[in-house]
Amino acid sequence: MVTSDGSLGPLESAEQRDAVSLALLVLLERLAPTERAVYVLREAFAYGHREIADVLDLTEANSRQLYRRAAQRLASPQARFTPAPAARAGLVTSFITAAREGDMAGLEKLLAAEVTWTSDGGGKVSAARRPIEGRAKVMRFLVGGMERFAAGLDFTVAEINGGAALLGWAGGGLVGVVAFEVRDGVIAHARAVMNPDKLEFVERRLART
Repeated sequence: MVTSDGSLGPLESAEQRDAVSLALLVLLERLAPTERAVYVLREAFAYGHREIADVLDLTEANSRQLYRRAAQRLASPQARFTPAPAARAGLVTSFITAAREGDMAGLEKLLAAEVTWTSDGGGKVSAARRPIEGRAKVMRFLVGGMERFAAGLDFTVAEINGGAALLGWAGGGLVGVVAFEVRDGVIAHARAVMNPDKLEFVERRLART
């Protein structure tokens, strides 16, 4: 979801940005649909339980119960209080510059020691099937991928799900989005989306901004 166009509200607080972050959306897939709806309405949009109950045709007590259950299942640590937008965008720009130039020393400064890279091709395009874990492995993957697949791409930075993301373009079409989870000033997790169905939605939103 493109969030720089105000489609999810101003997202003024760190808590709101965290509530729609790609990292949390991955975790939300663990929830049942109604649990997920209650949690997002409560966390991202600050709906009261009476309002949520009306929207989802629940009782207010049921809404509270579903919210507590969802919060417990999502209790793993989340990256809150992320850097300011300008700092995040600068980090992403430095990342793509270092990756394209094969600057291993530069990448090492930008990546956490336990950084993880995950890919989503939706079964429709080639993507790494398993997470790539550890700074050295991710660096080798990035430099090799840039040489083989990304040499002809154009890159831009946009706000996706409340955080800075890297967008890859070829022939005027969007071919990939990489969303970054930043902790302590370095990249802790990168999630690459190449699924054409998801990219089509993002591209339509970008065309409206």
